[in-house]
Amino acid sequence: MVSWSDLYGHNTPGKPSECPQVWRFAGEIRDKAHFNDPCPWCQKPDLRVGYKVLQVGAGISWEVCLDCVCREDVEVQIEGVDVLNGARRDHLGKLAVRLMHETCRDLMRRLLVVSSDMDLQEIAVYFDRNGQLSPARAAKLLAALAQAGIEVDARIFEVQIRSAAHKSEFAAMTEKEKLLVWPALSPAIKKKFNALKTGPRRYAERHGAEPFSRGR
Repeated sequence: MVSWSDLYGHNTPGKPSECPQVWRFAGEIRDKAHFNDPCPWCQKPDLRVGYKVLQVGAGISWEVCLDCVCREDVEVQIEGVDVLNGARRDHLGKLAVRLMHETCRDLMRRLLVVSSDMDLQEIAVYFDRNGQLSPARAAKLLAALAQAGIEVDARIFEVQIRSAAHKSEFAAMTEKEKLLVWPALSPAIKKKFNALKTGPRRYAERHGAEPFSRGR
């Protein structure tokens, strides 16, 4: 791939308006199913969904984040109609959510092909209905994926933890189950669980919380 510096010298890729030609959304959205890459324009970390943008007439493309594809200096057309401002973000954001859910469903379908565990079928139905997983269901699914040799970034699954019932469900899980689900939780939720002494012991102790009782 041609580098940005080769084309524009030291101009940052976060300023597409400085480029000599127009950038346009190519109509392609990709779920990478991991969070290993930053957005090439704004350098925002943990880019999961990439929106392909093309430099018109130059044959150059990048996969950028939702914020960057929604910039005023990027053209976005849906079925030949220009989409602007909030309508653009709303439309493209909804498409990304559908794509991310389909990625999760694909993983579950792959797992169900090699497993006859009825609990996994119930988990797949639960996800279809909610677009999320409860903590215990997430732990069961992630353990089964690992056992089947299907590599997955746990963060692609959204885990429900807002209700009191889900918080209690997480607190009652074993240490091993909590460790499976832990990567999927946000930093704020992890901090809260550590403060409540319901997170995995190794993380609570590492961040200065009082150690859990080893009998729990």
